[in-house]
Amino acid sequence: MWTSLLHAMDLAADAAPDPWTIDAVAALMHRLTPHARARAQACTAAAELPWGRYLVHADPRGRYNLQLDVFSRAYTGQVHAHGTWGAFWVIQGELLVTDFELRDGRAAVQRVARLGPGGCQCFCPPASDWHRVATPEAGPQTLSLHLYGPGFDLDTGVYLADTGVTSYRRGPLGDLAHITDCFP
Repeated sequence: MWTSLLHAMDLAADAAPDPWTIDAVAALMHRLTPHARARAQACTAAAELPWGRYLVHADPRGRYNLQLDVFSRAYTGQVHAHGTWGAFWVIQGELLVTDFELRDGRAAVQRVARLGPGGCQCFCPPASDWHRVATPEAGPQTLSLHLYGPGFDLDTGVYLADTGVTSYRRGPLGDLAHITDCFP
């Protein structure tokens, strides 16, 4: 069911620059958007889905991984970073994204966006990795597809606490089989 998107990602990863730049990640995001939108249009999530992270694919060569995030309503995450490049596409609902720059250990807001179905954004350290995502209180449940580059740790992340950059254990990955009915 994800074959077209994964095939396009494999081709892009084979031709990837080293190191990645925000321009290259943006070009990748634009190249993959038709495939991500096709998956979004196939989504039939009428019922509430169990929120969490679902691993769609981990590249066996470690070049990227793709996960589906299912959010609860009125969710607000921590200011965090991934330590690698990434892109994400909103499949359903809305994702409220705030990007930050760290200045002397403090987060300074750089940009705020409200992305609806089909909307996408990318990032690439060091300049554009710190961000926070949130979801609105009302409307359809938010589902988004997240692509992360090499070195993304599925189990441990970092966020900005009052005491500075702090590591944390991510929640467990959900079983993708529990939500595959939404993606025929």
